[in-house]
Amino acid sequence: MTLAYRGVKYERDSLPLEMKTGDIGGKYRGQDWNHHYPRHMLQLEPKLHRQYRGVAYSTRPHLTGQVTPNICPLPVVKPPVVVQEETLSSIHLNNIRRRLERRLQIAQENGDETLVNLLKKESQDLALNC
Repeated sequence: MTLAYRGVKYERDSLPLEMKTGDIGGKYRGQDWNHHYPRHMLQLEPKLHRQYRGVAYSTRPHLTGQVTPNICPLPVVKPPVVVQEETLSSIHLNNIRRRLERRLQIAQENGDETLVNLLKKESQDLALNC
């Protein structure tokens, strides 16, 4: 068969492999199209039980008269922990004190006297507010 593409003519040789027509793969523009396999290749059976993102599906579903509902276990949700406002404020103040002590320790190790004085003043202000 002589073919031409953009002015270049060439001969198309038929494939040296013998092809075997497989199952119907789908439809394209209203026409069925089939899978083609080389004759020497084994045609594999499709997997019947497939799963995508945890949902099972099949390309060849078997239809039965009974419909079984999908049962999904509900996740166990723990009730939210209710913390009293007094507890939250005490936890918050403890965190501020701990952070302030750490900053003061680092400033003393670095020998930064101005920062040490500022942090001591902040500590006194924090003690007065509580």
